Amino acid sequence: MHVFMIAYKHILAVVDTRSPTQDALRKAMILADKTHAKLTLLEVSPKNTLLSKLTHSSSSIKSFVVHKKSIEQYCAQGNTIENKTNINNSVSKAILEELEHDKYDLVILNYKHHHPVFHEFSFADEWRLLRQSDVAVMLVGANEWGECGHILTAIETDDASHQHHTFNQKLLDETEHIASLLSSDIHLVNCFLEQNLSMAIKPPKVKNHRLSNQSRHWINLVDSVRSHQIENSHLHLEEGLPDHIIPNMAEKYRANIVILGAGEHHGLFSQFKGHTSEHIIDQLNCDIFAIKPASS
Repeated sequence: MHVFMIAYKHILAVVDTRSPTQDALRKAMILADKTHAKLTLLEVSPKNTLLSKLTHSSSSIKSFVVHKKSIEQYCAQGNTIENKTNINNSVSKAILEELEHDKYDLVILNYKHHHPVFHEFSFADEWRLLRQSDVAVMLVGANEWGECGHILTAIETDDASHQHHTFNQKLLDETEHIASLLSSDIHLVNCFLEQNLSMAIKPPKVKNHRLSNQSRHWINLVDSVRSHQIENSHLHLEEGLPDHIIPNMAEKYRANIVILGAGEHHGLFSQFKGHTSEHIIDQLNCDIFAIKPASS
């Protein structure tokens, strides 16, 4: 019973006129067409400053003109798009302002990867959106959503609370929904860490302890998907940190989309020190779908 599935009634596609590609627009039109959702296009243009003139290239403008034709073709099929404009040097601020004025189920925007050194000295515009938005966010690139593709969803099973169980079910329901829309299969990954045995007064036998811990995580993972149509061969239990495991699994299974839980106190986005989620995102060569827990 899919009681937690996000019903796509209103999708916000973000167009940054400084970007030479408009993958968010293209993929938003695909999802809106498949779900019959209302589609709003938010065009974010920089304020008229010297810096914006230098970064607002003519190639970006020409690219957007080309995509205007795609919009015309989309509307010619009987679909409608509402167009809005926000003059702002920060894409995330423009989006957050729009979310205050209208109700959306999903935000889709282009994503620019950042060099690892960037994490130490700055904070990306997209990351601010992930942390401050209450709406699901999809960060997309140029990869195609071909049929018979693969979706990788990361879930965390250590937290036994009802709230976390409900959130996991929301992630799984939404994964099945997206997989159905895009004719894709599903892989789930659960990362676990061994306890720091050097801190124990009486360390257990390492081998037996490891097997017991691994078995417990496997049982929790299988139990989490009991009401879903996911084969055991597509369940992956991996020892290690999420920022290492998830990108490797996404590459191994050639995932088109990686689905992550965002904004939960005990989820992958906050249980480890540092900017774990940002490191994961910047290592992925596919689209990222960040889902938020239900508002309290």
